[in-house]
Amino acid sequence: MEGMPKFRVAIDVDPRGERWAMLIDQSGMPAFYPNLFITTALRNKGKATATQEQALTAIKALLEFCAAKKIDLVERIRSRTWLTTGELDALGDVISKKRRGVVKSKVVTLKKGYSPPLIRVQKNTQAMYMQRIADYVRWLCEELLGRASNRFTVETTSAIDWLEAAIRARGRSARSRGDGDENLKKTKALRGLTNEQEARLFEVLRPGSPLSPFEDPGVQIRNYLIVKLLRVTGTRGGELLNIRVRDDIDWDAMQVAIVRRADSPQDTRRRQALVKTNQRVLPLTERTLEEIRSYVVEVRKFIPNAARCPYLFVSHKSGPTQGHALSLSSLREIFATIRRAFPELDISAHDLRHRWNESYSIAMRLQEKISYVEAEQLRNLLEGWSSSSTTGQRYNKRYIREASHEAMLAVAEKMERSVDGIRN
Repeated sequence: MEGMPKFRVAIDVDPRGERWAMLIDQSGMPAFYPNLFITTALRNKGKATATQEQALTAIKALLEFCAAKKIDLVERIRSRTWLTTGELDALGDVISKKRRGVVKSKVVTLKKGYSPPLIRVQKNTQAMYMQRIADYVRWLCEELLGRASNRFTVETTSAIDWLEAAIRARGRSARSRGDGDENLKKTKALRGLTNEQEARLFEVLRPGSPLSPFEDPGVQIRNYLIVKLLRVTGTRGGELLNIRVRDDIDWDAMQVAIVRRADSPQDTRRRQALVKTNQRVLPLTERTLEEIRSYVVEVRKFIPNAARCPYLFVSHKSGPTQGHALSLSSLREIFATIRRAFPELDISAHDLRHRWNESYSIAMRLQEKISYVEAEQLRNLLEGWSSSSTTGQRYNKRYIREASHEAMLAVAEKMERSVDGIRN
């Protein structure tokens, strides 16, 4: 689509540390209505920067779709010429196509009639984008037509309601009808690591290992410690990158604090590492604390600019961000490097959070002092969820499925013994 206007989502940071997302057009100017929507409907209501960015990513796709189809959305709304069913279907199809992170092959086939396979986004991602677009289109209709004026007739209200519902329907139709585990043959349907994967992962990451895909010895120590802390604490990647050396680690009490610091002026990252759940304090073993101390004293101390950075994990790479807080994209790249070197380790940082929940369930199952209800309350506390949350069930699907299989086999074997007794 040569010549079509292109938009980009940018994150800006003010001197006080507040971050907000903006949609920039091809001339470098902020797109008026999308940014007004973000300010009035999201930012002023305290929505997180990630939520703003997510909404603008969806709006960006909507605007580029309209440009490709020569649809002037603002003029169409003003004239009450609503998007048609065919246009909405086409929009849903465009949203379903993956645009980022797709590597195009340089190999060209000569086979007649061949077309490359279509790469689509996850169904829940498509659904989320359509919901964001529906929110924006409804807001834009009300903004352009004057929600408080006499021009907002019953017919107009009904038309806007229909348009919003029609857009949302394209999102709901993309959702999975099950609980996300409909394809039992896909290993990624149940998040987490197997015992073999975990053993292999730490064999590869052990500092000094000839298998390590990271050449620099200091980087080896840092990356091993990152993965170990994700594994033994069950924290999110953003929570781990938010840990400060002096403020959060209590060496005497042998614990680390997970603290919410939205819009901290000390965090120089545009995409700030955030704590999404409740604040909490987590225990650490003496050995883990010693590994943290070793990294800080023997590695981190000698990274330029690191002494001025309050955060535990810093960038080691030479350049303008050396010694600054490690970014979320750098954390993702650590796991991407592991996956490229060892395809059998097809895991992410979040898989280690699932693994922690499996281990916690097994540990609680083997002890007799804590009831199931108490164990789930403790899980919610340790993971930062509300006391009544059922989120642990989602993180614990692999363990629940395996435990249910064991229980079913035990029942089947008991029945078979009973039948064999009657037969004999």
